[in-house]
Amino acid sequence: MTIGDVKVTIRKGDQALDKARMSIEKASAKLADASALALATLHDSDRGEAQRSREALRESTDEVELVLRRITAAKEHAAAYLAAIG
Repeated sequence: MTIGDVKVTIRKGDQALDKARMSIEKASAKLADASALALATLHDSDRGEAQRSREALRESTDEVELVLRRITAAKEHAAAYLAAIG
């Protein structure tokens, strides 16, 4: 594999990361809408199921943020590697 091939592969990966980010952001918007409805429904409930549901919604939001940070980091590392190999 030549340096040119490596660069092409990294650029394709970067494009895939852009598409992944868009998909995750769309899913995040839907999650926010669903969470708002669920939290409104559960707002007066102290039942264990309601508490676990609220926690699961918080965890899912945290996971989305983590994935977006990882995508950003991957793009930054790819850009740095491309710069290093010229």
